[in-house]
Amino acid sequence: MSAIRDRVLGLAGSCTSFRGLVEGLSSENVDPCTAMSVVAHCTAVRIASNLGASVPQGLLAPAITEPHGGSNLQNVTTSARMTPRGWVVDGVKWFVTNGLYADYFLVYLRANDEPAVALVGRNARGLKIEPMKLSAYTCSGIAKVYLRNAEARVMGKTGREAYRSTLRGIAEARVLLAALAVGLGKTVVSYAIEWAKGRGITGLQAVTHRLARAHAILKTAEGYVHTIAGLIDEGKLEDWTAASIAKYVAVEAAIEAVTAARRTMAGHAFIDEKLQSLQQHIEALEPAEGTQDIQLEIIARRLFH
Repeated sequence: MSAIRDRVLGLAGSCTSFRGLVEGLSSENVDPCTAMSVVAHCTAVRIASNLGASVPQGLLAPAITEPHGGSNLQNVTTSARMTPRGWVVDGVKWFVTNGLYADYFLVYLRANDEPAVALVGRNARGLKIEPMKLSAYTCSGIAKVYLRNAEARVMGKTGREAYRSTLRGIAEARVLLAALAVGLGKTVVSYAIEWAKGRGITGLQAVTHRLARAHAILKTAEGYVHTIAGLIDEGKLEDWTAASIAKYVAVEAAIEAVTAARRTMAGHAFIDEKLQSLQQHIEALEPAEGTQDIQLEIIARRLFH
């Protein structure tokens, strides 16, 4: 576990340069599991930083999603209350990336019936962690987290500020996931090109045009994602709908790359373990931080506002 933790923290750095994070995640041959862990860690770090709270050293896991409410912040049921020994938390969180390896959990909840963010240490009393059986990103330590009178520290201010800071963190995570989708899509296209060369079928336009189209769509998505990352670093991103656009176009571009590769490799695509793994990781990005339909709903609300 320490090796995984060190690798993720090494790639994440301080999480302050958004452009740097996006460049790393969108690079070809990016490791999907390490990358997903970086996304989660930096999401938690930036939520805490947005609240003006000090961030402890170690690997963080954002605990936001719940079994029945998903990642809808308004439906959260996890709660914190003050006791003679300090704050304690009750609730259940699912799909907690880094959950199996994290030193700390950044938990979104309600404290005194107001939105709040609390920090729970890995060794806190009342904390139980279980692995989740998933077909993708299992090596990102995704877990269920049960909190039963778990000792915690409420971070920063509660209320609207905690809500807005967490909402912004989720929007930033969408941009990071978009970058990962681009990186995995580029890996798929390059892999399919090398496979086609090995088969001697690069003289067929049905092959070359298909992969060229996937490449062009990915490059367009990559340019948009990098632009948004730059605006975030400069503090100039005023419309967070752009984060939903980034995630939507990048995931669609990556799926297009998978489709192009499968049509190029034909029956071999169903026995090629590398392509199947890449496809699973790309498809798993679709529901992350809001499905593609949710992203379209966010975009549509902005258009018809």
